[in-house]
Amino acid sequence: MRSNDGAVDSQGRFWVEAFVDPEVEDPTDEGVLFRLDHDGTLKTMYEKVTIPNGITWGPKDDTMYFTDTPVQNVYAFDYDTKTGNISNKRVFYHHEEEGVNPDGHAIDVEGHIWHACYGGWKVIRISPEGKIVGTISLPTRNITCPSFAGTDLFITSAEEDEPDKYPESAKFAGSLFKVNVGIEGMPKHLAKLD
Repeated sequence: MRSNDGAVDSQGRFWVEAFVDPEVEDPTDEGVLFRLDHDGTLKTMYEKVTIPNGITWGPKDDTMYFTDTPVQNVYAFDYDTKTGNISNKRVFYHHEEEGVNPDGHAIDVEGHIWHACYGGWKVIRISPEGKIVGTISLPTRNITCPSFAGTDLFITSAEEDEPDKYPESAKFAGSLFKVNVGIEGMPKHLAKLD
């Protein structure tokens, strides 16, 4: 297994995911979401995920969002800031586009999720109601993760796995892009250990 996305909640707890490395074998539902608490205890928070991606919290800090890429779902959980517990899992957004998978994501101060679309040449902006309200088109296919720095959205991409079929994508594959989107992302937090 290998780790994937990680994030720190408002209380300084570090959350990280792990899943079966697709370079070794086809991913199964053995993926896990972990939480590292202040005392160094590692807790399993959610299991039975195929390829976990993206962990963010909404502006009110009462909802956590989490993506399982192959099933194309972004889940919302009720989030207890005091305890760090999650509950009431539900589908917040389902990506319908065949062959295009939601990868990493970031969230802005208005509660919109900016989601990388692996295989889709784009980042989409999803409203707090779970609807696509904007798109950033990019010159390469495999978009992996956006991250905010002020109002700039930095966007990573992966190598083109079908360069003969998509030579125009291969030219910019692995590039880092920057787009000013005119809104700030949610603040980042530092991990805290006792």
